[in-house]
Parts: sequence; structure tokens; C-alpha cells
Amino acid sequence: MGGLALIFIASLLVALAVVLTHDPEEAWAVSVAIVATGVAAGAAVTLLQLRKTNARSGRRAPRLRRDLALRRGAEVAVLVALLLWLRAVDGLSVVTAAFGVLAFVIAEMILSARPHSSR
Repeated sequence: MGGLALIFIASLLVALAVVLTHDPEEAWAVSVAIVATGVAAGAAVTLLQLRKTNARSGRRAPRLRRDLALRRGAEVAVLVALLLWLRAVDGLSVVTAAFGVLAFVIAEMILSARPHSSR
């Protein structure tokens, strides 16, 4: 968990430094800020998921819980970056945001579904 906390803090500092020191007209600065913010959000969600799964004892193996937390963190990172990118190119509306979020929700539902047993 120490590495994830370091990634979270480093990406927040990168995003903050770019936002405070560069002109928003520079495309690379906007891209770096978007990616750093997405990485920070993904690391935060992963940390929260790991804390939640470590707090309660489940039947799943520790590796499966870690993989699930990493997958959900990556999903959030991509979703945050996608929404910020759409906002940066003036393509964000309620409809596009709803479709983006809904796509990730449906994907998570499909990936989290357990297959029915044959009994």
C-alpha cells in the first residue's frame, strides 16, 4: 500500500504543479494534468478498496481482492481521465457523461458477475 500512496501523492503534486505553473493554452500541460488527475483518482480508489477489503475478512483469496481493487482503480482512473478529456475538448454533456459512466458500470457488472453453478 505504500507504493500506491506514493503514486497518489506524486500524481497530485504533478497535476498541481502543472496547473499552477503552465498556461492552459498549452496542449501538453492540459494532457499532463488530465493524466495525473486520473492516476491520482485511480490510486485513491485502489487504496480505499484495499482498505475496505482488508478491514473485513472475506472468502476470497488476498490476491483476488487485490486484483479486484486494482481493476476498479484502473476503471476509475480511465473514467476520470475520459471525462476530463471530454471537458477539455468541449465534448462533455450530460448525455456523453451518462454514456461514459454507464459503459463502465455495465463493464463492472459483467466482470463482477459470478457464473452460475451447475448444481
